[in-house]
Amino acid sequence: MKKIILLLVTLFTVNATAQQLAFSIVHFKAHENSQNDIAELYEKHYADVKFKSGGIFLERLWQGRENGNTHRFVWVWELGNGGIEGEEIKFKNDAFWAEMNNYVDTWGKHSSGRFLSWKDGDVSKFPFGHLWDITPKDPVAFKKAHDKIVKDASDIFKDRVVGFGTYDINRPNGASHWVVIAEKDTDGHLTMHHNLENNYAKEMKAYFENRGEVEHVHDFVVQVLKRYE
Repeated sequence: MKKIILLLVTLFTVNATAQQLAFSIVHFKAHENSQNDIAELYEKHYADVKFKSGGIFLERLWQGRENGNTHRFVWVWELGNGGIEGEEIKFKNDAFWAEMNNYVDTWGKHSSGRFLSWKDGDVSKFPFGHLWDITPKDPVAFKKAHDKIVKDASDIFKDRVVGFGTYDINRPNGASHWVVIAEKDTDGHLTMHHNLENNYAKEMKAYFENRGEVEHVHDFVVQVLKRYE
């Protein structure tokens, strides 16, 4: 049985530049007190599955969640190499969704996109991800500035997941891109911002100047509950 670990949406040991990673996300509102049942359902259907690439995730929505949604599913795969190996895929999927509907009050938005930058980290220590949905005026300049600040402030981001990518289908609230940073909890995220402002003021000034104009659309926090890959 594959090891179950806590980790942020999209947490992979694969270098995102080696193969183009993509994702699909579905938000939903779970019935009250059904989280453990959903987690057990994931265990039942996906713990022993062999994915061609990527995997499937169950995440809980925390601060900033919208429209009453409480959780979300995330599928990640390499473009052109997605899905489950073997003939059992259809039967597993059909059975999973038939049971899953027993625990869902309402289904929310479904979006898909790609990873453009990725730095892996220790997700057992830093399981909570702060995500920003954004629309940069110049995505190329933003990626360059993003990659530079991650390198320049490597002490701050040490052992933490940091990522940047796109929304290409059904953009949430019109956002075209996203950024994510992992931490251990809310205090950890606030401490990170404090340290960046006080210890990397020069680098942060350059980051904001070089990334160009950016529309902040929405931000929220997730906790990955289950990951199978």
